[in-house]
Formats: sequence, structure tokens, C-alpha cells
Amino acid sequence: MLETPTVLRLAEAMGPRLRALVYLAGFCGLRPGELLGLERRDIDLLHRVVHVRRQAHEITGQGRILTVPKTDAGNRTVSLPAVVAEELDKYLDAHVASDAESPVFNRPSGLPLRRADLSNAWRDACLEVGLAGVHPHDLRPHAATVIARNPDVTLKELMATIGHSSPVAALRYQHATEERGHAIARYLDDVIAQAEASPKAATVRLRP
Repeated sequence: MLETPTVLRLAEAMGPRLRALVYLAGFCGLRPGELLGLERRDIDLLHRVVHVRRQAHEITGQGRILTVPKTDAGNRTVSLPAVVAEELDKYLDAHVASDAESPVFNRPSGLPLRRADLSNAWRDACLEVGLAGVHPHDLRPHAATVIARNPDVTLKELMATIGHSSPVAALRYQHATEERGHAIARYLDDVIAQAEASPKAATVRLRP
């Protein structure tokens, strides 16, 4: 499994256009399709949350299509650690049009980022940091693991943040309250701060 200093190194290697994507996947647990489906209106920096409302798919013969999440659990609101919110704030100002429906992660042209674009950038970042056999979807288990390490987080809260359905199909879990969601985000801030202070991350410049 990826360690937090490695996630930070990958985020830096991905560059300013995709660093925020790695933060959202690696610390908030968004799936690649959820990340590629985000629109500006889904990011609420005032309340430090991101709303997951759709997923982007690549369909042969149809190209890029957007769908709603497969389950009710996938349609969720995730609290943002302060570091992630700050990264998103800078990124939105620099790279995303002001229209509410503008894709958050895009090409320099403004068109939506495609899976192939993400795969190519990820491959180059892995080469830069000396990793092999690691994929963008490996960031999501990292997020789930570091959240689960918080002894105060319940199973339902973890599932609500990550967007997992209950193993018992007849039951619907309760979503974490906003207060508990922000408590999870503060815990993630501590995890990131510790990783930034570690010797492995000492040479990584995360913010200007």
C-alpha cells in the first residue's frame, strides 16, 4: 500500500495541473471516475466540502459520458482537510473557468481531462519518483487506511467518507454528520503535516 510521504511525492511529481487530483484521491478517497466527473459547482471551499454527484466514463463508440454514482453511498459530501482545500483553491483560480459546470480537471484547452491523459501523467510521475506497478486507483485505499487509523472513526463514518455501500443490501448506513466529517478532515491534516515533516518528504516542496 502507498505510504503518505509517497502520496505527497506523487502529488508534487504530477505538477500543478494534477496535484489537487492526487490530494483528493489520496486523502479524501474519490474514485478516478468521480474525480474526472467533478464540476466547479461541486467544490464548496467556504464550507470545505466536495460534493460527489456524478462519474465520468469512457465508452467505446461514445467517448466520454457522465452518469450518476452507481449507489446511494457514492452520492456523498466529503469534508476537505485544510491542505487539500488550499490546493484546490489555488488550482481553481489558475486552471478552471468560472462557469458552474466547468470540469474541475481539464486539459489546457479547457476540455475535460480524459482517462488516457490521467494515465499518461501518472506514468510519468511514477517514473520520476521511482515507483512501478502503482495505479491511480491505489490512492483510494491509502485514503481509507489513514482514515481508519483514527480510533474515533466508526465503520459507518469511514464508509460514508469513502462511498462504500453496506455489505447488507437491506440496510442503509447513516452518513457522517458534518461535524464528524470535519473531525475526520482535521485528523487528515495531522497525517499530512507529519508526512511533510518526515525525512522522506523533506525535499518535497508542497506549496509555494
